[in-house]
Amino acid sequence: MPKILVIDDEKTILENIKFVLELDNNEVITASDSKKGLEIFRDNYMDIDVVITDMKMPNLSGMDILREIKKIMPEMSVIILTGHGDLENAILAMKEGAFEYLKKPVTADNLTIAINNAVNKKNLLLENARINKELLDHRNYLQGLHDSALKILMNMLPKKLPTIPGFNFEIEYKSCDDVGGDMYDVCDIGKYICFYVFDVSSHGILASVISTIIKSFLQNIEYNYKQGINKRRFPEIVLDLNLELFSNTAQNIFASLVLGFIDKETKVLYTVSAGHINQYVIQDQNYITLESTGPILGVFDDAAYNCSVNQLNKGDKIWLFTDGIIEVTSKDKIYGEQNMLNLLNSCKNCTLNGTIQKIMKVTQDFSDGICYDDITILGIEVTE
Repeated sequence: MPKILVIDDEKTILENIKFVLELDNNEVITASDSKKGLEIFRDNYMDIDVVITDMKMPNLSGMDILREIKKIMPEMSVIILTGHGDLENAILAMKEGAFEYLKKPVTADNLTIAINNAVNKKNLLLENARINKELLDHRNYLQGLHDSALKILMNMLPKKLPTIPGFNFEIEYKSCDDVGGDMYDVCDIGKYICFYVFDVSSHGILASVISTIIKSFLQNIEYNYKQGINKRRFPEIVLDLNLELFSNTAQNIFASLVLGFIDKETKVLYTVSAGHINQYVIQDQNYITLESTGPILGVFDDAAYNCSVNQLNKGDKIWLFTDGIIEVTSKDKIYGEQNMLNLLNSCKNCTLNGTIQKIMKVTQDFSDGICYDDITILGIEVTE
């Protein structure tokens, strides 16, 4: 049963409206004083469905009441009663948010139609407000997840790269607007330098979860090495990681990884690439392509991985990067691996930092600065 508040200083009109409304099974509250009527609304607005108020009254006008009601409850339907020749104020009331205006004397049919429409409009606005609040709450929740995912990933990034005699390291990492799954690290594990770059296929909180699994697994390399894992078992590390992801993640989520080890004494490079794009060792006279040596992580339980072995020499530079750097686009054209290789070859005599800055500038210029995916570039130089 709709509850209606009627405010009018003319008691005869007030009683007539009350009579008509109650015939239609409405609950009616009346007030012959505008201030009293507004007070009633303030105390009961959550239970009131429609307010009918006269335009011209002592103390507070219908316009004053309309404005106060809209401050308290914007969704409330307010019907304005106007006298003859008061059309200008009626139109102004509509601009201020009145649902409708009715000219006196009001017929029962017009009043009934106006009340039904006003109740429906108020309920529609309240439902819309509820849905909008739910959407806002959900958006805030997702934003919270996004912020948490970003914080997790940022905390997992190395604070700085190690200082190791005979080697230089440089890194460039750039996160796109959405939280991606790029990760990298360089570790000194005694006889070897261990380094890696990986790229999780998903984004957001899921990417941060998968990245945490991979990162935690790879952080155990130092411990495992001390327990007897040596270069002959490098592919088995990736095999174990693949089974870990296969068992604990959805099969539509995967990651690519390039994991490398350098013997600090002999300068022999060992790499295992799980479905990662080609990486390169740039030398004086030529280059070495570090191709994938097995499938992506987390998809195949029977995956097998091989280890590539290459001899490094003084001046050689290892370049690792994710597909965010080579898949930047311009007018439906992708920058691509060949352009990256050509750029790396042209920078043979540049410093690691100089090469990285040139890569970033060239690719940003190519894509007009638009970033759709995380970008990671890791450079390693043999200096002795």
